[in-house]
Amino acid sequence: MNQGRIWCVVNPTVGLPLFLGSVALMSFTVHFAVLSNTTWMSNFFNGVPMKTASIETEATPVAAAVPTAKPAVAIEVAEIAPTSGDDTTAFVVKVKPKALVPEPG
Repeated sequence: MNQGRIWCVVNPTVGLPLFLGSVALMSFTVHFAVLSNTTWMSNFFNGVPMKTASIETEATPVAAAVPTAKPAVAIEVAEIAPTSGDDTTAFVVKVKPKALVPEPG
């Protein structure tokens, strides 16, 4: 224990209750602050059902969120011939980076 010599100065029968009492006091203070400064906590403890959030606005279409530029990568997919006695199908996917060039217009 790093600070073990503190018990040569402070008697453990005095120091431990003070330490544990201060921890309990801080915990009580934090919980009291949460209960007194929020409205949902007391409603939760009293059994009031929580309100659910709802979205009233119209969603933006996904196509409108896509930038109007050529893709930055080229993707090639090729099937691999199955080996003898193998019923699975395998593919090779090649991803080649390209420069992002905006479309004219």
